[in-house]
Amino acid sequence: MRYLYRLILIVLVLGAVYGSVIALIETNEREPVFTTIPENAGVERLPGDFLFGAATSAHQVEGGNTLNDWAAFENRPGTISGDQASGRASDHWNRVTEDIGLLSAMGANAYRLSIEWSRVEPEQGRWDEKAWSHYADEISRLKKAGIEPMVTLLHFTLPDWLARRGGLVAPQFPELFSRFTSEVVWRFGAQVDLWCTINEPNVLMYQSYVSGVWPPAIKDTGLAAQAFAGLVRAHAAATTVIRQLDPDSRSGVAMNLIVFDPQRRWLVLDWLAAFEADKGFNWAFYDSITSGNISFHLAGFPEIEEPLPGLKDSADYFGINYYRRNLVRFSASAPGLVTLVQGPGRLSDSGVEVYPEGLLRILRRAWERYGLPIYITENGVADATGNLRKAFLRSHLYATSRAIDEGIPVRGYFHWSLLDGFEWSEGYSYQFGLYSVNFESFERTPGPAVDEFRRLMEFRNR
Repeated sequence: MRYLYRLILIVLVLGAVYGSVIALIETNEREPVFTTIPENAGVERLPGDFLFGAATSAHQVEGGNTLNDWAAFENRPGTISGDQASGRASDHWNRVTEDIGLLSAMGANAYRLSIEWSRVEPEQGRWDEKAWSHYADEISRLKKAGIEPMVTLLHFTLPDWLARRGGLVAPQFPELFSRFTSEVVWRFGAQVDLWCTINEPNVLMYQSYVSGVWPPAIKDTGLAAQAFAGLVRAHAAATTVIRQLDPDSRSGVAMNLIVFDPQRRWLVLDWLAAFEADKGFNWAFYDSITSGNISFHLAGFPEIEEPLPGLKDSADYFGINYYRRNLVRFSASAPGLVTLVQGPGRLSDSGVEVYPEGLLRILRRAWERYGLPIYITENGVADATGNLRKAFLRSHLYATSRAIDEGIPVRGYFHWSLLDGFEWSEGYSYQFGLYSVNFESFERTPGPAVDEFRRLMEFRNR
């Protein structure tokens, strides 16, 4: 009987410890709940120099990009939903003036665009002056319209001549990217104050080498780790060039950040899995920038800890692309030991939970972790009707204004996207545009969120 009492006591003590651990984890982060969203979303509290605009990427909207790795990938059966190809995309290449007019009509004062590397360097070492002139004209037109450009240098696509040599894992990738960056900044630095070196390196690595649904469509954790290292080296090399040629500008990386919450809040293993996913996916890239070491430590992947000259503090801001929350379940057989499911809230057309509170949580985390100014470089929702997008825009701007109220230096917000476009492996299945696009006539039609964007901008500027 005495041993039974001891066993019961031990179980009770362990239970109390377990409960205390869960309670400690639960209270470690303030989780906001937006019971009501003010009609004006708090935009009157945005600073006077706040950038309020929209974003696109070259391959998704320009059309006619046939010399990058995605163009070849799209022609392989089964790689794109419905076996679609980007083709003419949104025909933005031929409608730049019209699309800048759309930005002006909605009251935007900023626009995030990307330079398609394969257009300006279709063969290694050969620059296409006609393509360069096109981008120069676009940036000049934006400036004349009072719209501040944020220029992204690498938004998922690589020239096919580089992809054939190994792409992200090619030893010469960082040097070649640095040379391309040098040419871009030399040509456009006088008109561009904001640079984004790489868009979502965490997504690019994962989709290309873990899930294997983007080119080169290889599932290999070793190559995934190499790709991470290659992207870090490329960012550091590009930033060095930017700071040399355009020292008054600001540069950073746009990171796709996900709120990872445990699916079973009572289970420590799910909390640990959520922590592992958060650390590896959300923060590894900027942790490397902060430390000066290429640092990659994720369960199931080769570890990397390697000093890199020029890496430390090679970002002037933190770029956040926020779309979703995922619930995390520990899974011993899954990559990184995690399985992801959607949260319980309303879902978008793409099956992603709409969770505006998550943006405030992410903004808090990024500011506490790095202390850098923040730009929300993407934030959007798949919504064919456009009816959800209006409330989505207002609720996420409210999260932004709440963060600013807390002293977090959010400098700008770019809605994804200005136009419906080619959504990578999903093809044209989902519509993210403030303006919908008829992909036969290429007519642009403003959705309900355009009026909301304009109304909020006008209210802020009163």
